[in-house]
Amino acid sequence: MTCRALSLALLLASTLTPTQVWGQAQLLGASGLGRRVLPLDARARGIGNAGVSLHGGNLSALNPAAAARFTGSGIWATFLPEARSVKGDFASGKFQTEDVPVIRLVFPFGGRWATSISAGGYLDQDWGVEFIDTLSLVAEEVPFQETRTSDGGVTQFRLELAGVIAEGWSLGGGVLFYSGQTRRRVQRAFSTESAFVPYQAFTAIDYRGWGLSLGVEYQPFAEMILGVAGTWGANLRISNDTTGQGTDVGLPLTLDVGGSWRLTPGLLFALSFGWEDWSSVANDLPAVTASDVLRVGGGFEFAALRRENTEFRVRAGAHADRQPFEVRENAVWERGINLGLGLILVGGRARIDLAFDFGKRGSIEQNDVEETFQRFSFGAGVFVR
Repeated sequence: MTCRALSLALLLASTLTPTQVWGQAQLLGASGLGRRVLPLDARARGIGNAGVSLHGGNLSALNPAAAARFTGSGIWATFLPEARSVKGDFASGKFQTEDVPVIRLVFPFGGRWATSISAGGYLDQDWGVEFIDTLSLVAEEVPFQETRTSDGGVTQFRLELAGVIAEGWSLGGGVLFYSGQTRRRVQRAFSTESAFVPYQAFTAIDYRGWGLSLGVEYQPFAEMILGVAGTWGANLRISNDTTGQGTDVGLPLTLDVGGSWRLTPGLLFALSFGWEDWSSVANDLPAVTASDVLRVGGGFEFAALRRENTEFRVRAGAHADRQPFEVRENAVWERGINLGLGLILVGGRARIDLAFDFGKRGSIEQNDVEETFQRFSFGAGVFVR
């Protein structure tokens, strides 16, 4: 398989005309390199996906500078199941996927510095389609049913260092590693009247790459934190396990800007904006059209109940996110409402966060298909002070 042919193989799902979506399918996420997964924890998702700079311990992995604000070591993780309903002119179905967007460890040292190690999903390529088509031969028309499935994706690993460099200023940076595998399977069955025999094919595609991260936080006064973070990625090496051949795809530049403002001792407002240069990535993927990712989100967090060593928080927000890979040569937008709950225990040594997203991706008018989704986030962490 040539490099160009390998790139085209990544796009098979986006050129199908499926009659049924099933199992782990996510039709809108089957185009290009898959569905983008943000390294947000459950708390940030409850506040409209605003995870750039937050008071009270930022558990997301967007901004490496945020680790400098931790006074004790900690470990936490977020689990993200999502239920989807697809409808369109040629597709319908219900299904569920699961992601782990962030697992993170922070180790402060020296009173001003901290190291951070994190891992989480970056590109999700779990999907499956069934469709019916016909082989047009000289002598006859041969109907068949074909099933194509994809399982896997790309994981992002971060190794970062952050420190307080001046009064109110924190700086962080690190190295990113990308690794993963996608397993593709094609099964084709012909009618019993046909002389053709069924067949199946299996391909494993490996992903390897690296990049750099940089972030800064500024606290002009106690009630406000502002932050900027970005990443740069070298080429993502995509290799076919069967043939040993591969191709390189450039990873996008990213930029996130945001902050949080404590309006009252018990009320926090957070806002964030993001941009990712995915349109340039399409230059390395023939037959793919892509848009720069644009996202905005924000919301409120309210300390509803405070006891001696326990605090209960309620969150609400909204977000809009333009997805990287287009469907039917039109951008795919995600819009959603976010709700969240948080419980801080043992004076901050443990916490549990829940978030609920309700929204829609795509549209029948522009993409010929749309998804409604209900996303649930569960996060838990423990800290040593």
